[in-house]
Amino acid sequence: MGMVESYRATIEWVGPAKLGTILLSAASRPGCSANLIETGGEVRLIVTIEDESIQSLRDTVDDLMVALADIEENDQ
Repeated sequence: MGMVESYRATIEWVGPAKLGTILLSAASRPGCSANLIETGGEVRLIVTIEDESIQSLRDTVDDLMVALADIEENDQ
C-alpha cells in the first residue's frame, strides 16, 4: 500500500475580534481546521484546509473564500 497524497492550504486573516469570531464560525466546516489567536487588540484567524484531492481542496478553498469575502463585505 502506497502513501496517500495529501494537499494542504492555509488562509490567514488579521483584524478586529468581532469580525474574527464571525469568520471563525464560517470557517468551521468539514475539511477545515480553524483557530483564532488574540494578539494585542487584534485577532489572527488561521484556517488550514486539507484534502487528498487537489481539485477537491481547491473547491473547498474557493467556497470558503467566497463565504469569508461575503461576511467581510457585509461588515463594512
